[in-house]
Amino acid sequence: MRLVSHELLFDVRHGTDTSLEPPGCATAHEGTNPLLFAEMLRNAPLTTDGRVFVDFGAGKGRVLMLAARHGFAAAIGVESSPELCAIANANIARFGRRRPCALSVTCADAGSFAVPTSVTVAYFFHPFGAETMHAVVERILESLAEAPRDFYVMYLNPRYADMFVTAGFDETGRWHDAVLLSRPR
Repeated sequence: MRLVSHELLFDVRHGTDTSLEPPGCATAHEGTNPLLFAEMLRNAPLTTDGRVFVDFGAGKGRVLMLAARHGFAAAIGVESSPELCAIANANIARFGRRRPCALSVTCADAGSFAVPTSVTVAYFFHPFGAETMHAVVERILESLAEAPRDFYVMYLNPRYADMFVTAGFDETGRWHDAVLLSRPR
């Protein structure tokens, strides 16, 4: 009950719509709980200042707004559902008036999204299947080859974490049903 109340409170506080399924939307959506996100960051050995964050499977954009609240310089969402992208953009417009963080959502297939070389943290809440995750890992590796840098993956419900380990990432932390992976420069 505590987790659900924090989700609803987030929306009331920020005038957003991130908690409930949109009526008639063909894409299933479950947003990350604000308390779980905060706990993941508390347990992660990384600072948020100046970092650029990408959320694969951004849904209604709650994690982007949470990233802004926790000090990331910019947060990019990647979402394949046009309905969810429209909701996320409306949420960001309402939320963005209060935060200096640059927030954006791209309506695209995650597997073909070119990861900007400024991104240093990727977030996943089990947004898609193995084939798409494999393509996303490849896009991240291409970005790291283009601009070597320290890179972190925050992964809730990590069904395909082994793909990152196989690609040279180390498991840096694990709690509840989440894992933090990192790959140094």
